[in-house]
Amino acid sequence: MSYNRVGRERSALFLWVGDKVLRKSDIKAEIKKFLKKTEKRLKRFILAPCKANCGRVPTTELVNIVFNFCELYSGRTFYPYQEQFSKRIIRSVLENDGEELTALFARQSGKTETNATTVGGMMIILPQLANMPMFADDKRLQMFKDGLWVGIFAPSLRQAQTAYGRLKSRLQCKNAMAILEDPEFRLEFSTSNGQTVALTNGSFATAISASDGANIEGESFKLIICEEAQDISNFKVRKSIHPMGAAYNATIVKIGTATTFKGDFYEAIHRNKANQESRKSHIKNHFEYDWNIAAKYNPNYAKYVEKEKKRLGEKSDEFRMSYCLEWIIERGMFIDITKFEQDNTEPLLERSFYDKSANHVAGIDLGGKGDDTIITVVEVNWDMPVSVDSFINENGEEETYTTFNTYLKDWCCISNEPDYEEQYHLIVDYLNHFLLARVVCDATREASISHRLRANLKCEVIPFIFTTKSKSEVYKHLDKEIVSGRARICAGPNTVETREYKDFIQQLGELQKGWSGTHMVVSHPTDKDHDDYPDSWALAVWGTSFKGEVNNTETVTNKFTAKSNSQIKGVRTRNRITAKRR
Repeated sequence: MSYNRVGRERSALFLWVGDKVLRKSDIKAEIKKFLKKTEKRLKRFILAPCKANCGRVPTTELVNIVFNFCELYSGRTFYPYQEQFSKRIIRSVLENDGEELTALFARQSGKTETNATTVGGMMIILPQLANMPMFADDKRLQMFKDGLWVGIFAPSLRQAQTAYGRLKSRLQCKNAMAILEDPEFRLEFSTSNGQTVALTNGSFATAISASDGANIEGESFKLIICEEAQDISNFKVRKSIHPMGAAYNATIVKIGTATTFKGDFYEAIHRNKANQESRKSHIKNHFEYDWNIAAKYNPNYAKYVEKEKKRLGEKSDEFRMSYCLEWIIERGMFIDITKFEQDNTEPLLERSFYDKSANHVAGIDLGGKGDDTIITVVEVNWDMPVSVDSFINENGEEETYTTFNTYLKDWCCISNEPDYEEQYHLIVDYLNHFLLARVVCDATREASISHRLRANLKCEVIPFIFTTKSKSEVYKHLDKEIVSGRARICAGPNTVETREYKDFIQQLGELQKGWSGTHMVVSHPTDKDHDDYPDSWALAVWGTSFKGEVNNTETVTNKFTAKSNSQIKGVRTRNRITAKRR
């Protein structure tokens, strides 16, 4: 008897023969036995209905029929944890609940095997059931009369083809071929290549790359599988993959393992967990199996993981993510946004649109077509340093390092305005609302704005060009200020409801962190995402790291201010007029 038959009750619809190797004649006999017992069991509900079922076969019975068929056609026996996940997929497809199922599996614990065997079985049996007279009016199966259509997605085509190859091998195994040839099924492969496998009952499965550069729109599926979901970008999942299930309210299955950064997979897991805890969902939609669960049923797996413990170290990041399913966010994300909102926000501080009393530093991240220009204003009091430390620099000289508390006071977003001339006037108008000691302006793409600001603002203006080195320095400084708690943001009840606050938190929370030598590389996950708010804030906080003055004499001697009094008066008059016009 197979290990998972001991001590377990199950509504068996056919006599399973354990792990015995069957001849072709034996396989056919098992098929007939399965079909006969299935038909007999179904007729019990149709011909002798109880009040609870009203002549309708319960979904649980259908799930068991399909699951048992999956084991029969594949010749495989599921481990208990695989069975649990497999049955949830089957139930979701039958009920057409359109749920987003998530599963965290330890590496090599059978996640692809579970999917492949389950999907292959449904491709064969669901159309067969749907076309039986007793299910002619059953809404659960009507959608599958023309087959089950499955899309298998992965971060690369090679990875998608790995999962697809496992499915194809199950459909072409000895047991499966005997079933396809059986007179009760009479199925053949209408397509069978390296990317798509299709049966003559209309069912098909296709492997598709979910890489950022892949153009995959246009397909429609009744079941969507996302393998290695942790590495598929948010934009690709939400913009390209999800809509492919809209026409049929498709079940979306996301399977993967833990990693160092948040993404759609991480968020989907937490949504399912939250729904389960709050009882919004009456049925479990997230499944999590670490190496201990897999090792319980597979001795070889247990031996291998014990060796991995010694090779990698039980406390190593690799072991914790791959086998213990721990998300080590601090390694791959710039910050943990949940912790940031707890430790670095001021719940009593609302946004301030005008303040001429305190010293401020503004950071400007210039955008063009398709990007926003973001201005972030930060308050700083240089007369009240938090700490003063000294250190020896590379030249052996002693330097003093002073730190200050900073408070993010406000944001200004100039949306998708490619005309820098128009942007300039809007920027000046907004900056005049604050007493400014310094402005740090992005000059990477367009330097003229910072030069004109130097000419017309009564404060120091620093043109800042983003390079790998300079951006690393700015974000290292911001990281230090956030961790120390010195960099704080306004988060009053009214502020947190504004679009600017929500965009700021979203972009900051999505920033990923890496290293290129000694340089910290901070960027948004894909080209479709933005980091305008974080860049602007980073520039402003960096601008507070050294003391400034409101009436900086550097602007007086700037060549751009070498004009007559009448010219200066004309510029100021023009700015006032354009400000009123806006």
